[in-house]
Amino acid sequence: MKIYICQVCGHIEFKNLPDMCPVCGAAKDKFLQNDAIFKESIQKSPEAEIKHVPAVTVNKSCSLLPGSGCTDVIVIIGKVMHPMDEKHYIRFIDAYQNDKFIARMMLAPLSVYPAACFHLKEAGGKITIVENCSIHGYWKSEI
Repeated sequence: MKIYICQVCGHIEFKNLPDMCPVCGAAKDKFLQNDAIFKESIQKSPEAEIKHVPAVTVNKSCSLLPGSGCTDVIVIIGKVMHPMDEKHYIRFIDAYQNDKFIARMMLAPLSVYPAACFHLKEAGGKITIVENCSIHGYWKSEI
């Protein structure tokens, strides 16, 4: 699968190069193709997998918006929770549905836990969660 990375904000696009970044608005010439970005992170830091692969849970009922029909996608970074230190932290968590970007959660070091909840209007399909660590790069989970 083709993977394109925005050199301005770090957003990843799967399959097709966008006309502009849906996160920061950068033009398509600001994207670089790197189809091995996730493999490179694992190869550089195989021991880091336990703290980087997103753990994803899908709840068919929404705890925040009861009766709305939304589906909760709950994400915690790592089987062992990833640190959120000044220099080693999760920068962002991106959510995709059927390889289409749907949301980003930005995280500040020291202030929050490496977790997020995305409230989907439509259930179904493949959910992909991508996270970016300030030291160990990009990691993902698919369900």
